[in-house]
Amino acid sequence: MNNVVDRWVGLDNRPLLQQARARMTKTLIDGIQIDMSTEESKKLLRRHVNTKTNLVIMLVDVNKSTEMSLYLPENKFALVLQSFAQEISIAVLGYGGYVFKYEGDAVIILFPAEYDNVKACRNALNCSRAVLEIIKEVINPAFKENELPEITVRIGLAYGHALVVLYGKSLDTANIDIIGSSISLASKVASVAKPNQILIGEGIYNIFKSSSTAVDHRGFSNDYSISSFREINLDPTRWKYLSRSDPESMYRVYEYVEN
Repeated sequence: MNNVVDRWVGLDNRPLLQQARARMTKTLIDGIQIDMSTEESKKLLRRHVNTKTNLVIMLVDVNKSTEMSLYLPENKFALVLQSFAQEISIAVLGYGGYVFKYEGDAVIILFPAEYDNVKACRNALNCSRAVLEIIKEVINPAFKENELPEITVRIGLAYGHALVVLYGKSLDTANIDIIGSSISLASKVASVAKPNQILIGEGIYNIFKSSSTAVDHRGFSNDYSISSFREINLDPTRWKYLSRSDPESMYRVYEYVEN
């Protein structure tokens, strides 16, 4: 499946594009078309209960959803969020990611980085780019055709270790969660993003900077240019998160810029 879905970046796969458009059309008529269970991410985390594991966290948040909820009927607002979450979930699978949670207007995704943090960062970045393409080429055209509001999103990525915790005694049935700065920072990074902007935390930037691996316009590996990232200026009165690598400095955030 990876080889097929990777082609979302650049939309080189016309059959996949047509399939997604047909699925969106059917979704807006008949409702969600797939099982959107998060069980696979729970299986992943159960293998690490009470231990720390390295993860890239990706958070995709729909802009101005509160305003949307005020003027759209509840059923139409729900359909907008469900359709968005469905298409993002399908794309995530092809990049080695796991949907961790659906939280209202946001989807939280995990990319395991225990064995290869460069690959995990690359997959997360590829997935982020794919999400923007899917919104542009599939979701928004379908929304427009069905007289629903088009959407924009904010995307935040952060890397770090997280402690996997169990809320209960049974490994199979108790609620499982992750605790750590990476998931908190992914949310904070996304919160300062502009519409359809991809922002990454300093951990991911440093991994890319120290590696010669990156992505080309098709989503395949090639020599990486650090010029694809640009540090953004953050309001020091509102952004007060310390760097993990240098506690004397503030946590840095970078925008991904298409070359």
